[in-house]
Parts: sequence; structure tokens; C-alpha cells
Amino acid sequence: MFAVGFGISNREKKIRVISKSDPNHGLILAAVHFEWVIKRTILKLGQSPTARLRGELEGIYKLGSPDNKKDYRSIWKREVASRFKNAQLGIVLGNLHTLESKTLKIRGQVIHGNGTVPKANALDAINEFLKASKKLYDFASKNGEDLDEILRRRIKARD
Repeated sequence: MFAVGFGISNREKKIRVISKSDPNHGLILAAVHFEWVIKRTILKLGQSPTARLRGELEGIYKLGSPDNKKDYRSIWKREVASRFKNAQLGIVLGNLHTLESKTLKIRGQVIHGNGTVPKANALDAINEFLKASKKLYDFASKNGEDLDEILRRRIKARD
């Protein structure tokens, strides 16, 4: 379902259909979709060699972390924000605070087996994840990259 060729619009439609009958599963899929899109955006717009970035992103599972090294926000800052004007993750997403303070907590509650969440809360979280994913997709597109196309291999020249 989350293969590149499936496309962002199809993923979003599928998540919304599933969410109507099963909001908790829709929430999990929306969270996976968001992580796929943020990783893909970093890979497409980053500066480091693609293989190195891909390897680094394989071990990342947090939007932000106390050590500010092993999270999406720090990699975004190093790889994307340093290249583009007004490209801080909070500016691009617009809803970063909501994602961090509310949406990710709701996701964690479901994913880590702490029960289900009320339907309204799940649907709010799904909408936040999908909104953030769309903003990332639009940002990449505005900067000449289609997240639904294969990655180009980027190799840094040796000094």
C-alpha cells in the first residue's frame, strides 16, 4: 500500500476509507504514511549521499528527541532546512506543535497497546497526520521533487 507507485492521493483515500469503519487502524496507517512522507522528503531534498541518508533514516523513529541527533527534526535541519529558505520543519508543517503535543501521543497510545482511543480523537489525529503529509508533499513539489518518483542516487564528490 505504501509503495512509491501507489501515490500519495491513493494512500490518503485508502486511509480515509479504512478510518470510517476502524479509526484505530486508520490512525496507525496515517502515522505510517506520515513517517514514509517525512523520510521520503528528506531523501529527495537532502544534501548527503542517498545511500548514507537512507541508512541513517532506517534507525529513526522519533520526530524530536532530547539528544537532538537521532530524530527527524535534527536530520531535517541538517539536510533540508540548511538548503531552502523558510524550510524549518515547524514552518513547513505548520502543525508541528499539535503533532508533537497531541497527535503522536494518541498514536503511541494505540500502537503501544495502551487501549483504543475515542473515535473523535483518532479521526483528529488522522487528519493531522494527513495534513502534515500533504504539506511535506507540497513543499517537495514546490522545490522540484515528486515524492512518488524513484529516488535519484546522489553521491558526494570526494575532496
